[in-house]
Amino acid sequence: MRVARLAMGGGLLGVLLLVSSARAANENKERPLSTSEIEGWLEAEPGGAPADQGTTPGAEQPLPAPRRHGFVVESGLGFVTQIGSLKHIAPTAPDFQLRLGYEVLHWLMPFVEGDVAFASTAYASEPPPPRSYYHYGAGAGVRFTLPVSRIFALLAQGSVGFARVSEQNVLSVYGFPHADDPNLYYGGELGLEWYQVSPHLALAVHAGVKSYGQGLTRDRGGEPPLAVVASAALRYAF
Repeated sequence: MRVARLAMGGGLLGVLLLVSSARAANENKERPLSTSEIEGWLEAEPGGAPADQGTTPGAEQPLPAPRRHGFVVESGLGFVTQIGSLKHIAPTAPDFQLRLGYEVLHWLMPFVEGDVAFASTAYASEPPPPRSYYHYGAGAGVRFTLPVSRIFALLAQGSVGFARVSEQNVLSVYGFPHADDPNLYYGGELGLEWYQVSPHLALAVHAGVKSYGQGLTRDRGGEPPLAVVASAALRYAF
């Protein structure tokens, strides 16, 4: 009997020890952190200094590269429409242009230019039958640029030079005897520049009026030797 009691007491003691161990292990187990505790831990660095809070969206985007200014090459494609006496002889003609300039200031660029227009006498009464010719010229001018935003700028330019037609007597039979001689021209244009992502490139559109002087002045009198010119151009600044 005594042995039985001792056995029962030992078993009870073992159960109590197991329960106590399980409770202690439960209490020692790491409790889960709350959301507020995790956020507080992330917002604080060792020493109590606040952690990096990050930046506003777009603050780490690279700044645009500085616009290139210096030597400029510009090529353009446009048209020439005669509004003087020649409008009854020659229809609107495609015009190819090339300018080389140097921006001595961000807003001032002297340049040299050349252009060639491929025209015909398609509007003239026959005979003679219509003939094709090209009207080419070369000169120099100056351009003024006024930025209106980071990507757009207004421009104004004026130029003067000499122009002539390629074929002998192609216009003289219609009363323009000096058309195939070098004659003074001058003109002015207004336009808009659109700067591209590349700091070297810009697109431009400009239009204006050009006077061809004695070269397109009719010998029997008539309207002034004027033409409307317009083009779209691509410029590259080195």
